Amino acid sequence: MQKKSQSISINTIIIAAIALAVLVVLFVIFTGRFRIFSEGVKESSLTCDKACKSVGYLSGYPSSGCGSDFSISGKFEGMSEGQVCCCRPQ
Repeated sequence: MQKKSQSISINTIIIAAIALAVLVVLFVIFTGRFRIFSEGVKESSLTCDKACKSVGYLSGYPSSGCGSDFSISGKFEGMSEGQVCCCRPQ
């Protein structure tokens, strides 16, 4: 009596190796791209100064009150709760 055993075919092993190689390449590509993407997002964050300069003012600063300076409402990078963005005229 001969026993029949099951084995993995060579085609299955080759396909698995190729799939693993593709996954490794995709992982390397996307981890590098995500790092670049996150640096770009961090660099493009809107600060009070950038917001004021974009609408034609000299500069901007976060404060609890602007007095005679123009104020821009919104949430900007580097500002704490309760502060507004004050813009200095040119």
